[in-house]
Amino acid sequence: MSPDHPPGLDLDRLRGLLDRERPGLVRGPLTGRLIEGGRSNLTYTVSDGTSRWVVRRPPLGHVLATAHDMKREHRVISALHPTNVPVPEPLLLCEDEEVLGAPFYVMEFVEGTPYRTAD
Repeated sequence: MSPDHPPGLDLDRLRGLLDRERPGLVRGPLTGRLIEGGRSNLTYTVSDGTSRWVVRRPPLGHVLATAHDMKREHRVISALHPTNVPVPEPLLLCEDEEVLGAPFYVMEFVEGTPYRTAD
């Protein structure tokens, strides 16, 4: 896979889903990049050249659904978004494993500093 087509992220299928569920959101060809350094779920940035989003999905291969529950993550950020807690806007939850091979969700991209340790 090339850097613009990382494993676990089928950009054509993702584009089709976004076009159906969020018409007008995507304005150009999608590119994707794995955000490295994560410890569990896979996190990607996806862009159409104008806007950026984040896709979260479980790791590739066999995983325990309770340990990588995308629906739960999406539910939590959806509940927090309208509050004063700074979380990205959740855009879409997809439980259809035919799209990316596992449940996933899409949220807005927010600039910031990732904290990888408590230091």
